[in-house]
Amino acid sequence: MEKDSGTAAKEKSSSPKLVRGVFLAVLAGLLINTFMGLFIDAEEFKTAFTGVSVATFLVPFMTIMLVYLIDTFRYKLVFSRFGIKASFRDSLYNNIIGYFFSNVTPGSVGGQPFQILHFSRLGLDSAITSNVVFSRLIETTFVQLIIVVIFFHKGIGMMASLGNGAYLLGAGMLVTLILTALLLLGFLNPHILGVIALKIEKSWLGRLIAKITKDPCWAEKLSVWSQGLGAGFKVLWNQNFGIMLIDMFFAAVEQVLWSLALYIPLTMLAGTPPPFPEFLLSFVVCSLVSLFLPTPGASGSTEASFLLVLSTLTGKPGATMSAILIWRFGAYYLHLLFGGLVYFFVPTRKAVYTRGEDGILRHIRLSRRSAR
Repeated sequence: MEKDSGTAAKEKSSSPKLVRGVFLAVLAGLLINTFMGLFIDAEEFKTAFTGVSVATFLVPFMTIMLVYLIDTFRYKLVFSRFGIKASFRDSLYNNIIGYFFSNVTPGSVGGQPFQILHFSRLGLDSAITSNVVFSRLIETTFVQLIIVVIFFHKGIGMMASLGNGAYLLGAGMLVTLILTALLLLGFLNPHILGVIALKIEKSWLGRLIAKITKDPCWAEKLSVWSQGLGAGFKVLWNQNFGIMLIDMFFAAVEQVLWSLALYIPLTMLAGTPPPFPEFLLSFVVCSLVSLFLPTPGASGSTEASFLLVLSTLTGKPGATMSAILIWRFGAYYLHLLFGGLVYFFVPTRKAVYTRGEDGILRHIRLSRRSAR
């Protein structure tokens, strides 16, 4: 299939911005990592890299590929609750490109909006796609909160020996609690988004939003959308609570896989890694804190925050930095390249989901649609 001309033109016009985002992400990572290297023992760093095979670099990359596959299954599972049979191709593409856009936007905030936009372009209702994407974000946040709560006592014990890293660990646990509270508020009261929009519609901020979006009725549309979002939450969480618990279980599995992408090379290079519960807690809080730094995809800031905490836990700064660089190369920079190639060279088409006689929305191939 080929992209429709309108969509292709929009994407083509945004290409320079994407390339600039990729360049800034790589540059920020290079500069920050080079700066950190000035404080690491060069001999220890060199020794840690000695004997590292290509397979070691591929472990993080393949681990994230496994996360994509699990996420694809999760999409198919949850969309089915709305009478939508999401195709494997569309779901996999959405996950890959969502991660790519997270990697090129400051604070990694671009992934979820693009995922919603992509499904909406395919012809799915934006309220439903927003519901599914936002529910997944809620589940991930809940899983992170559970990890923090379960291992909170270990975090308190670790803080005494982390030095400056204790401030980062404490901030990460606090951020987890605050984010959970805010997302829970939006989850329980999605209509509040529309209420806020209508109240600020006539203010300078509302006029600015109207100017940016080129839509004077943006507040009314957001209000209607928020009502649909609330209705979708009821479909998922009231009528299909068991399914959502299964989905949350897979979200927990993904969180472990994300952490294993670093834990495995850290074990191989540091020799004696920290116990996995302490590591998992550190992984969650460091990931959250690094998102608040303004580099695209938290490039460089992620390496710095992890090094600050993990080097103290392992007692081997050089080996720890080597493991972090291997992890980021495989899980971030290679996927930056992989996601970019998928985005620019794998075609998509607008509005390809059609409701069949059984009432199920399915992805219909162009040749079949043309024949009808």
